[in-house]
Amino acid sequence: MCADQANSALPPRAFLKFLQLYLPLAALVLLAASLVYLTQKNTRIEAIKGQQTNIVRLEREVLETDLLTHVSDAVFLARLASLAMDRPDGQVPLKDILEEAFLYFSQSQKVYDQVRFLDVKGREVVRINLDKGNAWLVDQRELQAKSQRYYVSAGLEMSPGQVYISPFDLNIERGRLEVPYKPTLRFVSPVEDPGDGLLGVVVLNFLGDRLLDRLRRASRKGENELFLVNQRGWWLVGPDPEHEWGHSISKRATFSMASAFQQAWRDIAPEKDGQVVTPNGLFTYQSVALLDKVQSTGPAAPPTRLDDHWWVISRVPPEVLALPWLPAMFWICAGVMLLMAGVVWLWAMARVRRAVAEGEALRNQRRLEYITNTSQDAITLVDTQDQVQFWNLAAERLFGYNRKEALGQSLHSLVAPPEQHGSVSKGLEVFSHTGQGLIFEGRREVLAKRKDGSHFPAEVSASAFSLDGQWYAAGSVRDITEHKQNEEALKRLANTDGLTGVLNRRRFMELSRQEVARSQRYGGLLSLIMLDVDHFKAVNDSFGHEVGDEVLVSLAKVCRHVLRQVDFFGRVGGEEFMALLPETGLEAAYLVAERLRSELERHPVSGSKPEIRVTISLGVAQLAPEMRLSDLMRTADDAMYRAKQNGRNRVEISDQK
Repeated sequence: MCADQANSALPPRAFLKFLQLYLPLAALVLLAASLVYLTQKNTRIEAIKGQQTNIVRLEREVLETDLLTHVSDAVFLARLASLAMDRPDGQVPLKDILEEAFLYFSQSQKVYDQVRFLDVKGREVVRINLDKGNAWLVDQRELQAKSQRYYVSAGLEMSPGQVYISPFDLNIERGRLEVPYKPTLRFVSPVEDPGDGLLGVVVLNFLGDRLLDRLRRASRKGENELFLVNQRGWWLVGPDPEHEWGHSISKRATFSMASAFQQAWRDIAPEKDGQVVTPNGLFTYQSVALLDKVQSTGPAAPPTRLDDHWWVISRVPPEVLALPWLPAMFWICAGVMLLMAGVVWLWAMARVRRAVAEGEALRNQRRLEYITNTSQDAITLVDTQDQVQFWNLAAERLFGYNRKEALGQSLHSLVAPPEQHGSVSKGLEVFSHTGQGLIFEGRREVLAKRKDGSHFPAEVSASAFSLDGQWYAAGSVRDITEHKQNEEALKRLANTDGLTGVLNRRRFMELSRQEVARSQRYGGLLSLIMLDVDHFKAVNDSFGHEVGDEVLVSLAKVCRHVLRQVDFFGRVGGEEFMALLPETGLEAAYLVAERLRSELERHPVSGSKPEIRVTISLGVAQLAPEMRLSDLMRTADDAMYRAKQNGRNRVEISDQK
C-alpha cells in the first residue's frame, strides 16, 4: 500500500522538480544565446565600421586631391593671362595668343567644360568650350556678360594668386539650366594688371560628371551606397539620380538627405566626420576638407575661399548589418530547449525516485546504528552545520566524549585542533552546497584531539549522502599512533646509520646520485670530501670496540656541527665517512675539510678516561663534466689515501684536470 501511494505521488512531485530544474537552465541557455548574438553582432558591426571608414576616407582623399589640382590650374592660367596682357590703351592686343593658350590647355586637360577669361566688368573676353572631348573657341558674338553671376563678383574680391571655389551646382547658360544637366564646380582666380589693379578673372568650369560617376561606381550593390551631400543636405550623388540636385532643380526640392534619412542627418550636419547607426542602417561620413588639404601642401599653396562644403557618406543597409546565420541560430536554440526539456524531465523523475528511496533509508537508520556500534573504529555522522547526528561506542572510547556530550555539538570543535578550524569552515561551506570536499577523497591522515586535550594521529575515511534535500557526512576514525611510530622507526632504520645517526651508505648514495644529476643538468658546483680515522684499528685494539664506537659517534657529531644543513654527510664504511657539498668548488671544499680536520684534532672524541683524541685524513674532489658519482668517489678516495701516505692528519686535493 505504501509503495503504491509513493508511486502515485511521483508525477506531481516530478513536475514540480522539473520546473525547478528546467526554468533556470532554460534561462541560462537563452542568456548564453543572447550574449553570443550580441557579441557576434557587435563584432560584425565593428568590422563593417572599419571597412566603411576606409572606403569613405579613400573617396574623400581622391576627391580632395582631384579638386586641389584644379585650384593649381586656375592660379596657373590667371598668372599666364597676366603675363600675356599688355594694355596701355585699355585694349587686349595679345588676345589671340591668350586664346591659343587657353585652347591648348582645355584640349590637353579635357576636364573643363569651359575655360574663360572675363574682364573686370564681367564680360567674357576669351571662352573655350569642350564638347565630346574637343575644345573650340567661342565666337565673339556668342560671348556673354556674366557680371550678375555670384562667382564673378566673388572672384574679383580675391587677391591675385588666390582662388574662389563655387558651390557644386548645375550650369546655367543665358539664364536657364543647360540641358542635359552639367554638374559644375567653378574655380575662379583674379588676373593681376602688371601696372596696378586687376585685369579680370580666369574661370574654370570643372565638369563634375567624371568625379561623381566614380563615386557611384564605388558603391557595392547589396553591400553599401556612397553619397555626396552639400552643406544643406541636397543630394549631389544620392540613392536615386532622379532625386539629385534639389537645390538647382525646383521640382526636386523635396528630395534631400534631411528628408530621406532625417535621424542620420541630425547627427551628420553638425559634425565633420563620424559614424551613426539608425533604423536605416550604418552611416559613415567624412567632410571634404579641401581648405585643410590646401593648407597641408605648404606655404606655396594658393589661399582659397570655399562657400560650400560636402560630405562623402556611406550607408550600409540594416539587412547587411544583420547576422546571416540568425534564423539558423533560432532553430538550433529551439532544438536545444526541447532536448533539454526531455533530459531534465528524466532527471526530475530520477531525483524524485531518489528522494523516495532516501525516505526508506531513513527508516532503516536505527538498524544501522546497531551495526555501527559493534565496529572497532569510531563512526560519526554530521550534517551540513557540522552537528553530530550519530556517535558510536568506539567514538566514546577514542575521543572521551559520551554520546550525550557529543550529539548536537560541532564535531570539529570537539575533535579537531584549533589551527584546523579555518580550513574546516571553508570545507563545510562547500559541502553544504555540493556534498563534496577533500575529506571524501579516500583515506586521509589527520591530527585529532581528545577530550583531555591530548593529540594523536588518526586515519579518517568519510563519505557523503543526501537525505531530504540535506547533505550528511559519515566517517570512520582510527587511532594510528602505534602505526606511525613503527613507520618512523622503519624509516630511520632504512635511511640512517644505527650507530652514529648520520645517513647510511644506501641513503647517502641515493641522495648523492640525485645531487650529481642536478649539478650536471644546471651546471652547478659540487664537491666531495672523503675522510677516514687514522689508526682506528689501534683504538679498537687498545681500548675495545665500545670505545671505538664512541669515537665514531663523537666524530659524526663534530662533523655535523661544522657542515651546513644543505650538505650531505654519511657513514659509508667502518671508519670511513663522506660529505657531499652542493654549490661548493674545490678550494672552498678544501677549507671545509681543513676545518673538519682541525676541529677533530683538538676535540676529545671519547668521554672515557683517559681522554682519547684521534686525527683524520681527508681527500677532496670536485665534480667535473661527464663525471659519474663513482668517478667522483674514486677521485676523492685517491686523494684521501695520498693524505695517508703523506703522513696522515692532513687534507689532500685531487689532482684532476
